[in-house]
Parts: sequence; C-alpha cells; structure tokens
Amino acid sequence: MVEKFIGVVLRTIKYSDNLMIADMYTQSHGRQSFLVPVSRSKRSKVRNVLFQPLSILSFTATYKGNGSLSRLSEVQPHVMYGSIPYDVVKSSIALYLADFLSAVLREEGESESLYAFLDYSLNWLDSASEGYANFHIVFLLHLTRFLGIAPNVEEAIAGSYFDLAAGCIVHELPLHSQYLTPEDTSVFIDILGVDYSSMHILQLSRNARWQYLTLLHNYYRLHIPELPDIKSIEILRELFS
Repeated sequence: MVEKFIGVVLRTIKYSDNLMIADMYTQSHGRQSFLVPVSRSKRSKVRNVLFQPLSILSFTATYKGNGSLSRLSEVQPHVMYGSIPYDVVKSSIALYLADFLSAVLREEGESESLYAFLDYSLNWLDSASEGYANFHIVFLLHLTRFLGIAPNVEEAIAGSYFDLAAGCIVHELPLHSQYLTPEDTSVFIDILGVDYSSMHILQLSRNARWQYLTLLHNYYRLHIPELPDIKSIEILRELFS
C-alpha cells in the first residue's frame, strides 16, 4: 500500500550499488527503514543529496509494516533548513544528534509527540542566530521524557545527591559510584529547568559542557540496555575544545 510520510533522517546505509537504506523517524509510524534508489540523475524523483542527517522530508513509499523494508518512490524536503547545512557548529551538532537518535530510538511503537519534539527542536536550532551552544545537552535531557527515563528531581533539597542509576534524588551518599555530588546535582537541576529559549542563561564553561555531556551519555547507558558507543561525540569534543 502506497502511503505518504513525513520523517526525520536518522542515518543511511549502503545496501547495493543502486540502493541504500534510510532509517527515518516518521510522524505516523515511528522509526522505519526504507529502500532508497541511488541515482545521479537530476531528473530522478529521489535525490540522494536530500538524505542528510536530521533532514525533514516528505515522501511516498510502499509501506509493508511488520519490520519489512519499504521502497521509497518520491521525496522532497518538508522543511528547507536555512542554516544547519551551512553552519559548521550546527551541522556538527546535527550529525552527533542523528548518531545518538539512531542508537536510542527503537523500532517498536510510534509517537507523534516525539516526532513533534524532533520537528520543533530542529526548526529552533535552524532559526537560532546565537545562544545555542548548550542545545545538544538540553535536547538530550528533554528526550529522556519521551523514552520514559526522565530524571526525577522533585525531592531535591540542599545537600541532595542525584543517583544516576536510580534516576532520582537521594538524601544519603549512595553505596556505588554512579551519582552526582550535591554541587553537581544543583547544576544538573538548573539544566533540567531550562528550555531552548532560556538555556543561554546557563553559564557553562567548555569543560563543564563536556563534563555534563559525558554524564548524560553515562545516564543513557545506565537506562537503555546495549546502547552502543556514539563515535560522533568526538566531533563535539574537537569542536568545543
């Protein structure tokens, strides 16, 4: 059955000389994989150059469901980015987040609210002219809500610890090493309390930004089984060093 889709590009993988596989997070069916014909012709209805990390595309495909590969037949941009493809910082953040999303978004289920979050976040990043250095950190924290692993800091008081393994505030020193000190817990709560429009108030040094990004990777590993290494994180390390 031929259907129309809107989806965010997560990654592409070469399948054969004339086909590639595009993993997409779609508005209607969650994460899906599509067979994409590879053509260098300018007249082709499927231009491979459109499948850049986190591009938002409109397309048609013969949808089979049940995890089967569906063949994509026609594609065009759903959103025309004005800055992400041309700004080295934004494009590096997009590449990293595409890599991260490919790792954490599973095949099962669907979520229009998660798609809406991705759409809103990417459009915000594209339109931002300044104040987006902490974007990827705030993005990852907001993403936890859609994955069911959001940190619980409601019971925080002065001197509290954040237990990374339990995902919540504790008032006594944990008996393991996966926790934040009261000082780091306070900063962590501050980060949780901002959105994209207010995140510029976070006064994080480059070292602190890297520290909290590493911390978030650790948090995700503790709560998502078999999470692979996100190799593109090194791009951000070099970019913000």
